[in-house]
Amino acid sequence: MDKWLNEQIQILDIPNDIGYWLVRADGGKYYEDFFLNNFIAVSDNEVTLEMIKECAKYSIAGITIDHYKELYVKTYSKWTNQQIAQAASRTQKFLDEIKVGDLVLVPSKRSTHFLIGVITSDVYEISEKDITSREQVHYAINPFLKRRKVRWVKEVSRGEISEKLYWMLSAHQTIFDLQNQRDYINQLLAPIYIQNGKCHGTIKISKKKGLNSNEWYDLYSLIKKYSDTASQEVIVKTNVQSPGLIEFISDNIGSVIPITMVLSGVVMGEINFLGIKLKGLIPYYQSYKKQQIEIKRAEKELEIKDVEIERAKFELEKDKKIWQIQVKKETEVERLQNQLQISSFDAGKVLANQTQADNLANPDADEL
Repeated sequence: MDKWLNEQIQILDIPNDIGYWLVRADGGKYYEDFFLNNFIAVSDNEVTLEMIKECAKYSIAGITIDHYKELYVKTYSKWTNQQIAQAASRTQKFLDEIKVGDLVLVPSKRSTHFLIGVITSDVYEISEKDITSREQVHYAINPFLKRRKVRWVKEVSRGEISEKLYWMLSAHQTIFDLQNQRDYINQLLAPIYIQNGKCHGTIKISKKKGLNSNEWYDLYSLIKKYSDTASQEVIVKTNVQSPGLIEFISDNIGSVIPITMVLSGVVMGEINFLGIKLKGLIPYYQSYKKQQIEIKRAEKELEIKDVEIERAKFELEKDKKIWQIQVKKETEVERLQNQLQISSFDAGKVLANQTQADNLANPDADEL
């Protein structure tokens, strides 16, 4: 497994200029439709894309929130000023502020789970016939016509999101900006990622009671040991409240990877950094699923080839010196892993591509 990791380490590279949005599926009613058919949508079908584009033609400065309000006043004359303002703002965000490459979170009913996806298209509009002609399905069909395509990459549970995001569960807006909470969302994407020139790594401590002073000392000693070779400082952010997360941040990728991977038990000993590859959001998750298939195939082959396994063990035990050093390292780290119940924080489950064939056919999707 170490050799596989040495050759296959792939780090998620998150663009610094992407947006982060929460888009509700009408209280989770259309959660399954959004997921299975790879889109998000906004309501108020009577305000069409054609009307919006026509309005923009006659504005030198482009369409503004006031233009949207005017459209809504004409279209929904019985609505209150508050309803007009909220609807106009919602539509403006969906059309003008959300962009291709942005990340979107969609909560399920009662916010027990969240879909995380990447926007892969500009706004488009389907017809009423497109909705009424669909075959009968077991889930609620979304009736909204203004849409954007999405490549869903993960589904996470409510228990995995940071408490710092709980406020959004009670908020009532259909769409709102999560840019200020991006670090908490990034943690859900991958245990190790890079953004804005900094490498972030996250581990989870599941010990029920808080860490005592000796445990903190042992933990920081190991952190120092695996980051001592780097010239850049490693910042440690903790949220260990029985249980909780610890995040490592550094300008040096060679500092964060060993700390995160060794402490989480993903790999023991040295890591060959020559194999590191930075990947964008969609390629990263496509590669992840491919790697899982390759691992399962390799494990199956190993189960069959008992003779080869025994030979590999013999070769490993031949070099006593290297073996003894490796055992010493494992014992030191494993003791703390068991004591503090440390693991990699790899939230949720990566979503398969099978239900998202339309988005994968989008030539722009692989660039994200």
